[in-house]
Amino acid sequence: MHTKQPPFAELVRQAGAREPLDRRAFLRGFALAGMLAGGMAGCAAPVAEQQPQPQSAIPTPQPRLRAAFAHNGLKTIWNQRGRDTARMLGQLLGIDVVSYDGELSIDKQRRDLEEIAGQTWDFVVIHPLAVNAYIEPVRQIVAHGIPVIDIDTRLADDLSDLGVATLLEPDNVWMAEQVTEALVEAAQSTSFEIIHTQGLLTHTGAQGRALGFRNVLARYPGIKVVDETPGDWDVDKVTRLWADLLQRYPNVRAGFCHNDEMALAALRAINQAGKQGQILIGGVDGIPEACAAVARSDMVATVLNPTGRIHGGALWVGYFLATQGQAANVPRFIRVDGGVIGKDTAAGYIWQGDHLLI
Repeated sequence: MHTKQPPFAELVRQAGAREPLDRRAFLRGFALAGMLAGGMAGCAAPVAEQQPQPQSAIPTPQPRLRAAFAHNGLKTIWNQRGRDTARMLGQLLGIDVVSYDGELSIDKQRRDLEEIAGQTWDFVVIHPLAVNAYIEPVRQIVAHGIPVIDIDTRLADDLSDLGVATLLEPDNVWMAEQVTEALVEAAQSTSFEIIHTQGLLTHTGAQGRALGFRNVLARYPGIKVVDETPGDWDVDKVTRLWADLLQRYPNVRAGFCHNDEMALAALRAINQAGKQGQILIGGVDGIPEACAAVARSDMVATVLNPTGRIHGGALWVGYFLATQGQAANVPRFIRVDGGVIGKDTAAGYIWQGDHLLI
């Protein structure tokens, strides 16, 4: 009797085949990518903590394609987990994924893209640190006939004019609105002081999160924003910033940070100041440490910004563009979102991540 192959084995078989995956296989594979990315995204446990598979159990094809990933900074956990997802999926699909670390520097990322523009690739994925900062090198890449895929944040105000194949983006406004509303609800008041720690202001994700935060506060005129200093995604900077702010604003009640790592840095400063329980903290991304903090009630909420699905989705898009060309028919915009992680949902997200379901 013929035994039907499970989805994982079937994907591996097709990834090693000579012909590109068909559309149905793409859909199955994209679902698998979400499961695989569970170990790399959101509240997932690292894949290394799962039971190791025998080396022969997961055959991988020899690389047939070559892709560049221009990360805006691999210092951050969100980017690290996305990089790892892209590499893992690349191994399954026979793609040599070359990662560039922008080091949270616009100049460094521009130099990376200039280097990428001088080489041959099957596709290029860019997570930009700043909007409209890399127009010329991107135009050069596109002029060589290389598909460019934008992820998480916008390369330019007008991506169609730049020739970008697609943008995979979360709803940054919505994410910030959900967490800010959770903070207001947890405060049980509409009259208090709040700190707004922003990301890098050139980053469209930070811009969207700032807009979402302000959308909510526009409905609560009694809430006073006492500081909006950008933390620039820099944990050390935020640690110093919050140590100072807690002295300057002893009665502050809440803080919204544009990512979880900054939120956790703020939380450490709060604990060092002995203000546990006084100040409510919310963040964005749903990284494991933040999920655990929410489960312990140390943080009010975070929201899943699914790095695995964003990076993994970009790799699938690049694979189809490289193997099918325009026949791949990829839409110019792809929304990729997660859910709100509060105390009542944190355990569920952690469980799903541990079992590779997200």
